[in-house]
Amino acid sequence: MLYVSLAGVYIYLGTWRYAIFRAGVDDSIFTQVVDSALSGFRASLEGNVNHLLVHFSPILVTAWPFVDVFKGAPGLIVLQSLLIAATIIPLWGIAAARLPRWLAFATTLVAATYPPLSSEAVGDFHELAFAPALAATLVWAIDRKAWRIAILAAAVLATVKEDQFVSLAFIGVVTAIIGRKERPMRSCGLWIAAIAFGAAIFYFGILRPAIDPHFPYFSLHFYQWGRVLSTPAGFADLSSPLRAEYLFAILLPLAFLPLGSRYVLFAVPGLVEVLSSHEAITILVGAHYTDTWSGYLLAAFVDGASNVYRRSRDLAGLALVAAFVASVWTSAYFSPINPRFALYRQPIESDRARDRELQSLPRSASIGTGGFIIAHLGMNPHSTIAMSDQDYLVFDAFNDPEYWRNSDAAKVTQLVRSGTYAKVFDGDGIVVLRRR
Repeated sequence: MLYVSLAGVYIYLGTWRYAIFRAGVDDSIFTQVVDSALSGFRASLEGNVNHLLVHFSPILVTAWPFVDVFKGAPGLIVLQSLLIAATIIPLWGIAAARLPRWLAFATTLVAATYPPLSSEAVGDFHELAFAPALAATLVWAIDRKAWRIAILAAAVLATVKEDQFVSLAFIGVVTAIIGRKERPMRSCGLWIAAIAFGAAIFYFGILRPAIDPHFPYFSLHFYQWGRVLSTPAGFADLSSPLRAEYLFAILLPLAFLPLGSRYVLFAVPGLVEVLSSHEAITILVGAHYTDTWSGYLLAAFVDGASNVYRRSRDLAGLALVAAFVASVWTSAYFSPINPRFALYRQPIESDRARDRELQSLPRSASIGTGGFIIAHLGMNPHSTIAMSDQDYLVFDAFNDPEYWRNSDAAKVTQLVRSGTYAKVFDGDGIVVLRRR
């Protein structure tokens, strides 16, 4: 029941955000990638290259039924909500094995209110959405000595994104060290590490070179401190307080209980990945990068709560109350969803009319448009946010009316007067031009 309720809330908020045109570029990218899973696995916004050159995420193929049934990004919104909500299932498994049922439920409920989970579910879709539930399942399996399930979870995690190779290698080694006197646990750890190393060799040594040996691996730019390029959320130098603030912000809603669990070690690679970047966007609690560590940290929270309970029932209760209050307070005043922007109003008829017009554009046509419109054009394989002589240009006249009046309106007038484009739609906050 808790899972269904949580997934339902996430789906409601995610579709609300999408309906009022607050979904972004990633929703379009992944809609294009998933929709083309059997015919190229690519997106115009990634340069029309095979997505496996950008990230190793073959697991995205499983998202195809959602995109097909819901006709685009709404399917990814539903899938992401279901995936993130599923994180609480293995958390319940850990709690129920260690705590009285009522306290296990209370612990799982507090975990369900963890603010980063909400942004992971409601924000733009990302392949990392598969990670938190799988990560928590991996911890549950190790904790319960379900070694085969642990190895299976690790194998599936390796198909989510290549940064999981590092996490799995680290977790495998740590597990082998912890279980050095217990052969099955040691063997499981070595298998997990082997999966990580094998997947890394396959991806970087075989797959990428086979697809295109000259295509650069762009993710390294986050860590190229010597040549810092333009960053979407600013530069975070070594003296930036963002890192300390980030750690405080993610531990406070958990009452710092993860620090009392050995499983907090499993979150270290993900946290290092985020905190060692020079780009501030990775050090935002509302960014999808929290998916890299949240499943492990929540599992450590449950384990930490049970460790406190073994010492003092009253202290454990107080810690859970503190965590719940901190989570609710954070969501109310510092929500990573940023509801004043993402959910600033209810959907209206203009939103629905705007979406209908966008869906009526030919799928075979090339389309250039802006950031808050592109998410609704993901089923068009040739849509992009760069306007450059496409078959159709779609201008946003509703998101920033002042910018429309001072800039885009003049561009539209010029394009129509020059005879290059004809205006085919003007209403509900968008202007659509078709190339003559």
